[in-house]
Amino acid sequence: MPVTDYLKPEGLYRPRGFVHVAVASGSRTVEVGGQIALDENHELQHRGDYAGQMELAMRNVVRAVEAAGAQVGDIAKLGIYIVDYRPEIDEEVFGGFGKAVAATGLRVPAMVVLGISALAHEGALVEIDATAYC
Repeated sequence: MPVTDYLKPEGLYRPRGFVHVAVASGSRTVEVGGQIALDENHELQHRGDYAGQMELAMRNVVRAVEAAGAQVGDIAKLGIYIVDYRPEIDEEVFGGFGKAVAATGLRVPAMVVLGISALAHEGALVEIDATAYC
């Protein structure tokens, strides 16, 4: 069963690009480890390009969820980690996320977005993990 409801509770600020609560049901939990902009040959794509890396990392999350037998609509939560995040790059970073959302049909779930100093893979600018219920 997919995520059953997305909530924007009264009394909380109106979120932009995510929801505060994703209510899920199902008998299986799918945890997707951090995905970056690596292709199937383990080569980093879109060096220096936040939007390109965000889009490919999100597409990799969707591939992983589907490989586990879940669907994109089953994703309840994303963790997004962005190297050297600052408000000035918001449009660049989330432009790639928007492209991936449009291409995959993701309903934007609950999210946490963190600015960090570095990722484990040299040159990676964005990493995304996910939780899905099916």
